[in-house]
Amino acid sequence: MLLALNFDWLTNLLAILFVVACLYDARYDEYGTLTLAAAAMGLIVMAIEVLLRPAFEMSL
Repeated sequence: MLLALNFDWLTNLLAILFVVACLYDARYDEYGTLTLAAAAMGLIVMAIEVLLRPAFEMSL
């Protein structure tokens, strides 16, 4: 239950993924689609964390 409410590990994982995607895109991809996808996933996870964490905490 504690792991489900703790989004810090997922945010850190997405930050590492974003850095790897930036390095890959800088070398191989001309359009930066991987970087945009990693950034979008990071924003979605942060939004979920901000919006859903208070609901989980109130339900406990």
